[in-house]
Amino acid sequence: MEIIIGLIIAFILLAFLYGILCLIIKKWPVLIWIVGIGGGVILAIITSWWIGAIGGFILIGFLAAAEASGGHKCAHCGSYDTDVTKKEDGFEYWQCNKCHGITYDYITK
Repeated sequence: MEIIIGLIIAFILLAFLYGILCLIIKKWPVLIWIVGIGGGVILAIITSWWIGAIGGFILIGFLAAAEASGGHKCAHCGSYDTDVTKKEDGFEYWQCNKCHGITYDYITK
C-alpha cells in the first residue's frame, strides 16, 4: 500500500514540476541550450563522453518538447508565446506576444 501511495505522490509531484518547467522554458528559451549542453558536459565528466553526448541530446529534446507543449507556434517569429484570440468557422486564431503577429489554422477534430 505504501508503494502505491508513494507512486501517486511521485506522479503528482512530477506533473507539477513539469508544469513549472514548461513555464520557465517558455519565458527563457535559451535555457534549453544552457541546461542541455551543461547537463551533457556534467554527464560526460561523470561517465564517458558518448554517454554525455547522448544525455545532452535527450535533455535538449525533452526541454524543447516542454517549450512546445500547450502552445501554438507563431508563423512570423517561431515563438510559442501565443494566446488564442478567437475560434470561428472552423478556424482558430492566435496572436504572438513577442511580434504581435496573428496566425490562424484550421481546427482538426
